[in-house]
Amino acid sequence: MKGIIFDFNGTMFFDEKFQNMSWRNFLEKKTNRFITDDEFQEYIHGRNVDTTLSYFLNQTFSRNEIIKLEEEKEFIYRSMCLESPDFKLADGLPEFLDELTKRKIPITIATASGYTNVKFFFEYLHLDNWFIIDNVVFNDGTLNGKPEPDLYLKAAKNIGADINKCIIFEDSKSGIESARRANAYKIIGVASMQSPKALLESGVAATINDYKNTEKLLEIIEC
Repeated sequence: MKGIIFDFNGTMFFDEKFQNMSWRNFLEKKTNRFITDDEFQEYIHGRNVDTTLSYFLNQTFSRNEIIKLEEEKEFIYRSMCLESPDFKLADGLPEFLDELTKRKIPITIATASGYTNVKFFFEYLHLDNWFIIDNVVFNDGTLNGKPEPDLYLKAAKNIGADINKCIIFEDSKSGIESARRANAYKIIGVASMQSPKALLESGVAATINDYKNTEKLLEIIEC
């Protein structure tokens, strides 16, 4: 059975500015130094929070400490989202999801976000119109994060699909590598943070800037 798995941040919701501002706010207070753009790509975007915290704060944390620090940062992030008119799904995505649902194609989400944020997105972006929250794979501390394949392998299993027949939509370097290691059938790069050229160099089969052209998207995924 063919399935489609979406990363969330930067793929379904173009939230780079929210992520950058909230992480800078949080980390620069903790480290008293500037966070570079290269560090964002390598250690923040698509990564589990424990990897991010260990790198920037230069120590290992218990699961309870990670949860506390993550919530401190995510409170800043969620507040920024709620205050902005740009807190919405990517252009054309609701219509594309409607079409996938109409065609009865199994879909889910695999994200490095924690469950509190997943619930937040479901509530305010009405993801339950298309997705079953119990099928969503998130960072609960039990799975290796991207670029390891674990999140995508579990996501495919959750929707009863063979990962070798799954199409994955991703935006980050670590997420693309995760999908590649999982042996996904096809990876579609979403150019929200990286250029189409950079995405293609990472090994994606095709790139999109948004989801406005449903007909073209259906051709890409061969449905």
